[in-house]
Order: sequence, then structure tokens, then C-alpha cells
Amino acid sequence: MLTGDSIAGAALPVFQIDPIAGPRPTNFAVLTPRQPNFELLPTSFSDQVKDNIGRALQFSLQIPILNGLQTRTNVQRSQIAVKQAELRAAQTRLQLQQTIQQAYADAVAAQRRFASASRQVEALNTAYKNAEIRFNNGLLNGTEFNIAKNNLNGAESSMIQAKYEFIFRRKVLEFYQGNPLTL
Repeated sequence: MLTGDSIAGAALPVFQIDPIAGPRPTNFAVLTPRQPNFELLPTSFSDQVKDNIGRALQFSLQIPILNGLQTRTNVQRSQIAVKQAELRAAQTRLQLQQTIQQAYADAVAAQRRFASASRQVEALNTAYKNAEIRFNNGLLNGTEFNIAKNNLNGAESSMIQAKYEFIFRRKVLEFYQGNPLTL
């Protein structure tokens, strides 16, 4: 076998593959280039690092002349944020005012319903007493007497509901006035 030191390269034969007979040599050859020889240098790793140190010097200077107009933009954004906060505060005040006005209207309506239900109970109570007198004297049948009694019970139930709704609405108004809630 030839070494790479003795000649410029080595000639390697080329084979052709025959499916029946297998590989067979041809008249051709491939020349391979000579492989270089490396020799070890007696330098250590630290010497190599010292030999390859790169030195550089760099200066950087930034002068914010206009600062990219960031300060002016930030001031404008802050002014816009202040205006938005003022608008939100005004909107909240309007919503509160609307809520209080609605609570007042609800309280007035509840008071009127209670007064109306109270007058209805008084009228149906008088009608019930008259129906009872007529029933006891035999001038009214049991069905009509029960209808009068049911009408009175329904009116009393409506009056009680109106009464507690009026109390609730009044407590809501007291809450908006800043008074503590008591029963």
C-alpha cells in the first residue's frame, strides 16, 4: 500500500457491479489527492489565547436634542387622559343624578299606590260590612258574600305590598341622601 508522503496521490480502482457475478474491476482508476500531514506545535492553550486577543476601543455619545419628540407626545397623551377622566367623572355624576331622580319618581309612585290601596281597602271594608249585614238578614247569598270578602282580602294584600314597596323606596332615597339605613 502506498503512503500519501511518497506520491502526489493514490490511484484507487473503480468496480462495476454485475447482478449475477457481483462486483468486477474495470480499467478505470480514481486519483485521490494527497492528504496533508499535520504536526503538533508545542504551544499551550493559554499561549494561543494570548496570541489571539483582539483589542477594540469604542466611544458612544447620545445627546437628546429633541428626544424624538417623546416628551411633547407624552404631555399630549397625559392631557388627553385628564380630559377623558373628567368626561368619565361628568358621565358618572349624570348617571347618579338620573338614578336619584328615578328613585324619587319611584318613591312618589309607591306613595300614591299606597294611598290608593288604603282608600280601596276602606271602601271595600265598608262594602264588606254592608254585605255582612245583608248576608245576616238573608238579602245576600253566600257566593256574593264570599266575593265581597275575597275582594277585601285582595285589597288588603295589595295595600300591604304597596306599603312595603313605599318603605323600600323611601329607604333608597335616604341612602342617596347619605343617611344610615335603619329599619
